Amino acid sequence: MKKIHISTTLAVILNCIALIGIGLNNFLLPAIFSTIAYFAAIKEVSKHTSWYQFSTVFISALIVGITLDVNFLHLPFIAIAIALAAVGSIGRIVFFRVFSYTNYSWFEPTLFVFALLFFVLGNVVGSYGWAGYTFATPIIVFNAILAWGIIKDKKQLLASTQGGYKVKIGSPAVDFDLPDQDNNSVKLSDFKNHRHLLLIFVRGDWCPGCHMMLRTYEKNNEKFKEKNILVMAIGPDPVGVNRQMVEKLGLDFKVLSDEKQKTAMIYGVQLKEYDNDFAEKYEEGIPLPASFLIDKMGLVRYVSRPDKVGEFLNPSLIFPIIEQLDANYKIAKDIDLEVEPTIKTASTKEENKEHETKIAALNKDLSNYQSIINQANDAILVIDIVDGKIHQSNPSAAKLLEYSKEELEKISLFDLHPKEYLEKSSSIVADVWEKGGLIYKDIPFITKTNKLIPVECSAKVAPFAGRPAIVIYARDITERLRLENEIISKNEIISLKNKDIEDSINYARRIQLSILPTQDEMNQLLNQHFVFYKPQAVVSGDFYWLTKTISNTTKKPITIVSVADCTGHGVPGALMSLIGNTLLNQTITNPIIDSPATALNFLSAELPKNLKQQKEGQIMRDGMDMVICSIDFEENKLQFAGANNPIYIVRNKELIELKGNKQPISAAIDINANPFTNTVFKLQKNDCIYLFTDGYADQFGGPKEKKFLYKQFKEVLIELSTKDMSEQKDELTSIFENWKGNLPQVDDVLVIGIKI
Repeated sequence: MKKIHISTTLAVILNCIALIGIGLNNFLLPAIFSTIAYFAAIKEVSKHTSWYQFSTVFISALIVGITLDVNFLHLPFIAIAIALAAVGSIGRIVFFRVFSYTNYSWFEPTLFVFALLFFVLGNVVGSYGWAGYTFATPIIVFNAILAWGIIKDKKQLLASTQGGYKVKIGSPAVDFDLPDQDNNSVKLSDFKNHRHLLLIFVRGDWCPGCHMMLRTYEKNNEKFKEKNILVMAIGPDPVGVNRQMVEKLGLDFKVLSDEKQKTAMIYGVQLKEYDNDFAEKYEEGIPLPASFLIDKMGLVRYVSRPDKVGEFLNPSLIFPIIEQLDANYKIAKDIDLEVEPTIKTASTKEENKEHETKIAALNKDLSNYQSIINQANDAILVIDIVDGKIHQSNPSAAKLLEYSKEELEKISLFDLHPKEYLEKSSSIVADVWEKGGLIYKDIPFITKTNKLIPVECSAKVAPFAGRPAIVIYARDITERLRLENEIISKNEIISLKNKDIEDSINYARRIQLSILPTQDEMNQLLNQHFVFYKPQAVVSGDFYWLTKTISNTTKKPITIVSVADCTGHGVPGALMSLIGNTLLNQTITNPIIDSPATALNFLSAELPKNLKQQKEGQIMRDGMDMVICSIDFEENKLQFAGANNPIYIVRNKELIELKGNKQPISAAIDINANPFTNTVFKLQKNDCIYLFTDGYADQFGGPKEKKFLYKQFKEVLIELSTKDMSEQKDELTSIFENWKGNLPQVDDVLVIGIKI
């Protein structure tokens, strides 16, 4: 029930009554009730600073404005004016981390100016009469007083902190002895060598921003405890007020009473003369909101920025620094350096010498690190996490960005990014802070001469001089992008050429398929048969040929089938297959060709003639292995001739091999080929004739990745010979694929089976 406060709850009740009045078309009383509700809620904003009060303040103002505009049937000038004034009154407290006293002092004055314009416009254009002034004026005047107070507050704060705080980063923290909320004495020295301390100075219980500060540190208190950091607040209120504030805000850390503000004076966070009507009046002045991180040795490691008062609402800025506190303490102990307001003097010459040696070694390491940074090829920038200011840079950064090192350290990271990238660069900084590091290359740098440089940046969160910072390592990637674009351009050209080649090969495949017998032709000329045809590439060097003609000798119809394996595979083999197919077609009309052997003789003589004239030293060795069979189905008579290839006939699970001549059909002109031999064979019913190329038997695979070989091929054909021809094809296909597995196909594969 802590958020349900008396005055604000009364305001909520008054607003509810006002809404009922509006429903009953009574507008005077709702305006009165909501005006009272507005100031009742405002009264408690400085004490509790919860969304409960903030929303009540805004809704009260809105009801007043809407009541007047609806009652007098005007455009919502007064409602807009009062709403703007209300936002100006409560907005900074709601979003204090963004709108701290010194960050955006224009916020309340700007809203007041717009509120005043709509207020005057509404009363000039409309006929609100006395009601338009009576109910709206107090709210707008309150906004004006608050805006003036903010401007004064900013001037006084900045004037008092121009030289920074007295206690600096790296200096020893001054001891104090102050009572906590339970009136127990607390000394800074009590925690030396035991706990790190985070001191937060607050203005007092009256300050809503300080309430938010204390609540924020309470939410993060567990993280500080994990790192052995004790959080303590110091304020100007007496012990009793601090006790009430601790209970009210539910704090789990001590709030020390610095009534005379001696500690605030020593640390340099006290404003002696402070003139603000909204603040409590303290005899000694008023402390400034600030935070100091003190390690176990008593050294100050972090101080919030005096020119960025809103920093005290962001304890996460301290997290990167606390990671190194224990490590620093251990190093100091190892070299026996006890940090006090003065450094302990070594008792002996030997100790002095040892200390000097260790310090010299540390200085040497520091010099080496600085040398490495200065000689680094990458640009290095140390960026403030809050406003992007460049704390430090190296020579490579100055050279890349065309600034001097001194010029760089007067500007911010956002000055190095083109204006259109500012939103994105802010987002990148936030991502780096959240993730601890990030690599990105989508934001270019802009040099002093407005030259745009693409860079790849590696950013990492790291403490710098006791403050959280981002270290950016930037590399010019202009040349890399040029090469990448060049590669992309060349790849596009290659891709287009590949597509042209692929299209051409696919078209060649269509041509090659057009010369092969169709399935209908195969079914008409052969009774039971199968064709297992699997090119290694898109086009094939293997082809088959089929025709029906009248025998020149018997004058009976015969079916002629041929299987050929041309030199090579793919495009070269396919081109040779076209020539072979053309020559086979010529054998049908040639009267002197009366057998498979004479057909092969014809091809052997004509192939060299069909290729380009060969010169000495440039003889072509291309050609083809081929079998030709003529089958007389009426008399079950087979004639066969082969160029290097045999055929198999399986009868009653016994394999008969008809061998061809050991010579190819060659394009070479220096070969004296012998005439091919014609073999006549008497067929029987259910004989299976197999014509094939060497692709099946030569395929690598199996458990030992060896060739299938003809021996195994014969065994498979014998085993399959009793099955239907379509089943034989399926089995041959399955056996081949299983044998090949994941290995590449090495050659074109062609097997034709014919059952008598």
